[in-house]
Amino acid sequence: MQLHLEGSNAIKASADRVYSMLTDPGFVAKTLPDAEDVRVLDGSSLEAKIKLRIAVVSSTLRMRLTIGKTAPPTKATMTAEGSGSGSAMKITSVFELSGGPSTTMRWSADADITGVMAGIGSTLLKGFATKKVSEIFTSITAAVEAAA
Repeated sequence: MQLHLEGSNAIKASADRVYSMLTDPGFVAKTLPDAEDVRVLDGSSLEAKIKLRIAVVSSTLRMRLTIGKTAPPTKATMTAEGSGSGSAMKITSVFELSGGPSTTMRWSADADITGVMAGIGSTLLKGFATKKVSEIFTSITAAVEAAA
């Protein structure tokens, strides 16, 4: 099953500051909701155990997030890949930053989901994914603004 999500967030910090934080695996590790056992592997990647509950299906995935294809200070690509509990997931997301003292972050994410979670149904899964992505970007926005 494939999903595409996109949106934007306003962040009260400069684009340079936002870019610096979003491309720091240590910072990203602190902002992941539902993450346990998070380990920064190097300057561009981290691993985390993510607990997900979608309707009656509960799953734990071991995910690896890698930051790549950067164009400082405005654009970067992040890839998250993982599997567990009979499911696998690959998410490729891109963020683009613009603005002056306050930054607009436009983002898009494409997910490829297989296994048990893909069998849940596209409507339910898309609703869950939309909610989860919103939580992630709300958490990132709050953490960037708190640190700025």
